[in-house]
Amino acid sequence: MDMFWAAPPVTRTLTAGAVLLSVPVWTGIVSPYYVVFVRENVLKLFVPQLWRLITPFLLTGQGMGMLIDPYFLWTYGSALETQSSRFSQPGDYFMFLVFVSAFIIVSSSCLSVGLRLYYTSHTFT
Repeated sequence: MDMFWAAPPVTRTLTAGAVLLSVPVWTGIVSPYYVVFVRENVLKLFVPQLWRLITPFLLTGQGMGMLIDPYFLWTYGSALETQSSRFSQPGDYFMFLVFVSAFIIVSSSCLSVGLRLYYTSHTFT
């Protein structure tokens, strides 16, 4: 347990979140539908499901992925957070992850809207 608490905070939180989310999903306790990103559910007017902005990034693969993905997240995340010259300030690694995650969500949303518009406007024979 000391090794867990000695790890850098962002890596520790991400790895714990990945394990605590993936195990219930892949053992069938929680349906995968409730953790994947669905734009329409995030943008609901009365009850937005904001957890869908974070949970897709924490979901690991099935089988050996439930062991291998957190291991590499722990190993490389710890190294990036503590030893990288690019992330010298305390919040740099966290802000990098937030920026990359936001870019992925926005670009995938734009791509899905563009594809939907393309396929509804063209008739294929």
